[in-house]
Amino acid sequence: MRSFVVGAAVLIHAACGARAPGPPRTIPVADPGAARDPINRLQVAGLREIATRVLDELVAALPAEARTRLRGVPLLGDDSLGEVNAYASCADDGTPFVAVSDGLLAIAAHLAMSAASDEVFETDKRADYLDWLEHHGLEAPPVGFYYFAHHTDRAKIARQRELFEEEVAYILGHELAHHYLGHLACTSGGGVVEDVGQLAADRIPVFSQAGELAADVAATRNLLTAGARRASYAWSEDGALLVIAAFNHRRPLTVRDVVLGFERTHPIPHLRAPAITTTAEIWRATTGALSPSP
Repeated sequence: MRSFVVGAAVLIHAACGARAPGPPRTIPVADPGAARDPINRLQVAGLREIATRVLDELVAALPAEARTRLRGVPLLGDDSLGEVNAYASCADDGTPFVAVSDGLLAIAAHLAMSAASDEVFETDKRADYLDWLEHHGLEAPPVGFYYFAHHTDRAKIARQRELFEEEVAYILGHELAHHYLGHLACTSGGGVVEDVGQLAADRIPVFSQAGELAADVAATRNLLTAGARRASYAWSEDGALLVIAAFNHRRPLTVRDVVLGFERTHPIPHLRAPAITTTAEIWRATTGALSPSP
């Protein structure tokens, strides 16, 4: 199993301080539970608990055959130093599972916090975090990276929870799709002989790119269908686009990307983002007719 390492540090803390990133659009209203919020605290156990609930909702929204095959599929963790990874595989007895690393959950939490701050207070924290991620990997941002009044604001905390769930729904929905689309030998009866469920790696055969795009499409439909069933906030594709942007490094598309793209494990982000947005637009235009239905 290959992985994409973006940093050497694994201990990350929620940074907050006194530097204001700009004039707030609204007056912050402190949330009394801000200090306990698992996203604000980057508490891995709490993040994984949210992810497990999201996984259950995704499986419940799958077509009947896939839902039966994957009911109760476990979510495994990976606390290896510097690992930023998610993948689908099977145990020795053939039981399918999906896994996500602590590092990827931490990145998702930071993306959710920074994007929520931008939406509520018209800051530019997501761009700041992408810059930090590109140059420092999983190293903790400095104290003062998040303006304290914004970081503990009630509206911002509510919005970051929505975005975090959407990010995780895309990541886990993508890995589930590798199982029910038959991309893995252990769940396809012998087809693809290599795990293609990782979000980023260096090289595997060209056929995997088609599988990755198919998994992106399936994951988008799955998360939108599952989200539409929720009593509260209905998930959108926003979280998926946040995840893709994090691995885009905010670079312009180059000729080298196009010519050598076949060598990559996954299609370049410039292709994956349009696939996600187009799938979401079609899903809405057809009132969910293309989404998996039980």
